[in-house]
Amino acid sequence: MTLPGNLPTGREWLFGVKTFAASMLALYIALAAGLPRPYWAMATVFIVANPLSGATRSKAVYRAAGTCLGAAVSILVTPLFVDRPLLMSAVVGIWTGGLLFVSFLDRTPRSYMFMLAGYTLPLIALPTVGDPSTIFDVATARAQEITLGITCASLVNALVFPQSLGPVVGARVSAWLADAGGWIRHVLAGEDPARLKETQRLAPDVKAVDQLVAQLRYDPEMGGVVRAARQLRGRLVMLPPLLSSLADRLGAVEAEGGLPEEVAALAGDVRAFVEDQGGDRLKTAGQMAARVSGLHVRYGDAHDWHTLLVASALARLADLVDLWHDCLVLEAEIVAGRDAQRPPALRLASAAANVPHYDFGMMAFSAGSAMLAIFLACLVWIVSGWDQGAGFVMIAGVACSFFAASDNPIPMIRMLTILTAAGCLVAGIYLFGILPHVETFAGLVAVFSPFILVGPLIARPKYSFIGLLLAVNAATLVSLQEVYAADFERFANGAIATVAGGLFALVWMILTRPFGAALAARRLARQGWAEIAAIAGGRRGVDPAVFAGRVFDRLGQIAPRLAQGVGGEAARADALLEMRIGLSVLDLRRSVRAMPRPVRPPLEAVLSAVAGRFEDLAVGRRRTRPPGDLVRRIDDALAACLDAPAQPARSRALQSLVGLRRALCPDAPPPESALLAPAQQPLAAGYALAAE
Repeated sequence: MTLPGNLPTGREWLFGVKTFAASMLALYIALAAGLPRPYWAMATVFIVANPLSGATRSKAVYRAAGTCLGAAVSILVTPLFVDRPLLMSAVVGIWTGGLLFVSFLDRTPRSYMFMLAGYTLPLIALPTVGDPSTIFDVATARAQEITLGITCASLVNALVFPQSLGPVVGARVSAWLADAGGWIRHVLAGEDPARLKETQRLAPDVKAVDQLVAQLRYDPEMGGVVRAARQLRGRLVMLPPLLSSLADRLGAVEAEGGLPEEVAALAGDVRAFVEDQGGDRLKTAGQMAARVSGLHVRYGDAHDWHTLLVASALARLADLVDLWHDCLVLEAEIVAGRDAQRPPALRLASAAANVPHYDFGMMAFSAGSAMLAIFLACLVWIVSGWDQGAGFVMIAGVACSFFAASDNPIPMIRMLTILTAAGCLVAGIYLFGILPHVETFAGLVAVFSPFILVGPLIARPKYSFIGLLLAVNAATLVSLQEVYAADFERFANGAIATVAGGLFALVWMILTRPFGAALAARRLARQGWAEIAAIAGGRRGVDPAVFAGRVFDRLGQIAPRLAQGVGGEAARADALLEMRIGLSVLDLRRSVRAMPRPVRPPLEAVLSAVAGRFEDLAVGRRRTRPPGDLVRRIDDALAACLDAPAQPARSRALQSLVGLRRALCPDAPPPESALLAPAQQPLAAGYALAAE
């Protein structure tokens, strides 16, 4: 076997040697200790192996916990239901599907523990139904074998040239900030706003780094890096909607008569500050913030549309300077790694929280599908009386669990089935062609040495699934024991059951998951619209940081689906625009309570119109409410706010109304004056809402 593409690097070869050495150590100890299935210790090393030490530790901890939980439940369940096969099948399916659903709720590496605990029950319990008196011995032995493999993998990884996650996170963060700096510069230079679509690629990247940071927790010397990475994440999440809003305001001001000279000069200086890679950038950030604040005060008492737009642009520019200051501080701490200290005070007041968005309907469907698949596989086993049917059910359960969260699991299960068949072939060659001639453990190490090639495969994400399946299937199907006792009929029967389990899962997914990514993307889009409608309608109170985090997470889920060519409603959704609208609605909703009583009805009217608009979108109503009504309501509210006494709530309400008008109706002609009566305001016919 050769690695596809370019040849393995020295680091990848080192990882391959380390993984093979750990697997042989685990196999030797298991054989010496007389464990009944020593091959599980060997296979476990390949399952938990990762080139990065923190990732190996986290997977090892959760695999040990999941195995022990599944083993304990198998000891409890098997004696109770072994004489009632249908009930036993239902219990196995419910346990596996239920734990799979729980794993969907956890976005950290800990989710592996729940999924593993779910399918460990059938792995341990089903092969013992013919002799339930052995369940305790089998369960405890499997826990010992798994723990042994985990221990060996972790020790070798930690002691022999360990590779920390810290530099990986640091490199990813530096790439983030390089992209962010480019986006900021082209916005401040007034370049094509369409390029802001590039910022959406930040969402999948952030999700990937979230996993790395979660694993970095297992490196005790990286606490400062973990803290800084989480704080940086919250600020970068706010960057795309902030830049989108700033680009919109600058463009609108330019169209309305041009940027004031001092504002244009300030924007150029901020751009130079972002481009600057030397000097005391933190001091410069403070100076920029003071200049923006001074200008914002001058334009704060606005009574015409142009000045309102300038004030809104300055508010966004102030947030941008604070955000970039914080990014510089946090990047320095992350790059410092183990030497990181607690950073100085951060400036941005509202960073996004790390809040996941859950589509509970799709999650329940995926878990329920796996649950039913396991139950039906058990029925096939019961009806057929197949003595190796347990292997059939186990592989079907593992396949349905591993790929339950995928929109289109068919290609992956097809690959699993093919690689399982290849693993059976490799195992057969070993079992009947090679191992009969091996008499010493040194000879065993020699004949298994080709497994070194698996390490470079696992080290590359594109091929890790291939390497993992080949190694695990070959190791487990060889079923290496202390004394050689191969039975071709039993081996062939087991191999057929294993491949048949993969084929069953493949057929099941073809029948039950024909919709691919389109349905999930459409549901995500509608759920986003429904959330904005609920917030605007006052039916849901949300902290702005929580809302921003959830919208960004939803963007991270929908962006890869859109990249697959999904169209329709999902393609029309604009998560950045929706985040801007939602944050403006939240600010306006908060301002209403602090405004004088006569001003509240016009503000409530705006919120009601926004709620109605997004309710129409959420339910897929084709005839939506006319945009002209929304524009008139916003302008009425602007006039009412400008008549109110100056106070922070008034300023916040004005900014929110400007943001909503620009986000929802960017093509509407500007009011001739912020005090213009609605009946006198000219409206152009035929312009569409940006949210459509």
